[in-house]
Amino acid sequence: MLDYETDDKSVEKAEIKTDIKNNPDKNDSKNKKPINKKKIISEILVVLLISAVTFTILLSFQDLDDVWQEMQTANLSDLGIAIACLFLYMVIWPLSLCLISRAMHLRKHFLDAYLIGFTEHFFNGITPFSTGGQPIQVYLFTRRKITAADSTGLILTNFVAYMVATNAFAVAALFFYSHFASNFNSSTIWIVGLGFALNFFTLVFMILMATCKFIRNLLERFLLSLCKIKFIGKYLTKLVPVFDTYCTNAQTASKEIFSHFWTFLGAVLLRGISLAFYYAIPFFILRSLDVDLAWNVLPIIMLATAFAITTMVWVPTPGGTGGIEIAFTMIFTTFAGVTSSIASAGMVIWRGITYYLLMLISAISYILFEIKVKHDRKKELQNEACPIDRQ
Repeated sequence: MLDYETDDKSVEKAEIKTDIKNNPDKNDSKNKKPINKKKIISEILVVLLISAVTFTILLSFQDLDDVWQEMQTANLSDLGIAIACLFLYMVIWPLSLCLISRAMHLRKHFLDAYLIGFTEHFFNGITPFSTGGQPIQVYLFTRRKITAADSTGLILTNFVAYMVATNAFAVAALFFYSHFASNFNSSTIWIVGLGFALNFFTLVFMILMATCKFIRNLLERFLLSLCKIKFIGKYLTKLVPVFDTYCTNAQTASKEIFSHFWTFLGAVLLRGISLAFYYAIPFFILRSLDVDLAWNVLPIIMLATAFAITTMVWVPTPGGTGGIEIAFTMIFTTFAGVTSSIASAGMVIWRGITYYLLMLISAISYILFEIKVKHDRKKELQNEACPIDRQ
């Protein structure tokens, strides 16, 4: 009888060699480095440190007793609705990735796609510019024996769907700019312009990366020009053809998905619906703090939230920590009845449930995925060691 715990690594190496031999396209996915758990821990500590500094600075301008008092008197019914909105956002968020994976005929990977889709919040939350989620998702898909190129095409298309949805909210917010941006003056308006420009540029760049051969060739020429530098070319030259093949395969996968127009449109709508629930959370938080907000103000609050997040996408800290909190207090103090202490209390509650709580639940999703992968691997080994006659 095999010892599945101790034999796991040797069997995995054998599987890798066999898989590469039978399907060379998977070579790149097998060579990806596993997730560095020590690095994750260090990034979490950095997030906690930045958060502590941010909240200390922001709350130093307020009477902490007033902020604490506002938080203690929060209406639990409205706060419960805010948490329900967060729950609906979490449930709907990974469905776009599941929908796109079906277009790639990966129906049997529905649960994997759902768990992988939800891990995005954790890895985005601990990396600068919130950029860590997508590369990790590519790696996690390759662990389910999907090629790195197909995985990249899948994640890239899903990210484009998200960018289309978030840019739609951002553009709509500009039409209501006067309702909530009066605290931005001539010396700070550049922050808004920079955030919106980067958000739109990211959308265009990702679409080109997914579909445009010219961009792929441009990147290849850039790498070849770097190879002219002797110490760089020594290591990079041999990787350029591999990079070109990888990009070609990834674009082929992306174009295949984009060819399913209704699937992509469905992914955009799912992302838009999930974002709508996310952007509605501050409305119920402010109502819980006894701010008299009529229901017809809900769309304005949603757009104000989209505006605040888009404005600070350029902040290089994990999860935009520091910038997001400032934008929230600047924007929501423009609403009638929202004092600085209420805005600060609302900001603390909002970040608490939409960033820290969300990251925690997302981390649990990643752990569940790892447990599932390990369980499936052991099951495969058991079936190979003790084949069952299924006739």
